[in-house]
Amino acid sequence: GSSLGKARQPMSGRIARIAAWLRQTENQKNFARMVGGLGFFGLALLSMKRVIPGHVGIIEDMNGVLRPYIYDDGQLVIAIPIWQRLHNIRLIPVKKRFIKEFATKDGRDVEVRLLCRLQPKVHWVPEIYYKFGKDYGRGFLEKEASVDISEVVKNYTLAELVSGPEDTVEAIIQEITDRLKDACAFHKIKIAEEETTIVFLDPEGTLEE
Repeated sequence: GSSLGKARQPMSGRIARIAAWLRQTENQKNFARMVGGLGFFGLALLSMKRVIPGHVGIIEDMNGVLRPYIYDDGQLVIAIPIWQRLHNIRLIPVKKRFIKEFATKDGRDVEVRLLCRLQPKVHWVPEIYYKFGKDYGRGFLEKEASVDISEVVKNYTLAELVSGPEDTVEAIIQEITDRLKDACAFHKIKIAEEETTIVFLDPEGTLEE
């Protein structure tokens, strides 16, 4: 029993000494500085982000304002948690598949399947992000390619698109491809023309009947 009492004494004595130490104003300030310093160090660690290889980084704040810098892959950048976000934008060409139905000249629907490879021009990444978002390829196809395809397809009947002469179909595909190239050039996105494929399908399968 006496040994337990002796063990308790140093413990209670130590607590009393810490309490007395904390009662001194200067010590309170030092303790607060230590806690604050640890908090700041922790925040600094959380703030450090590394740009993913094969990407460039841009930093956006809560108001949607981008920092006027583009960070290289592998670079360590500081983004304040909650207030700022690091977006990794893929630089290597990305293959995108786009499938959507469009109205034809004869009031039918044609399913257009587009496969292409897109790549952003580095110096224009912030502008591309503003227009089309992080998945710029998907955003571009939904906002821009849709308009171009619709403008071309509405001039032809479903039969011309799906089962017309090969030369006619090829010419229609080339017209859409040329429009996509122009849109990509305008928005500072590279498109690999030789890897762009477009197919027209009858979604209801009525032309085979």
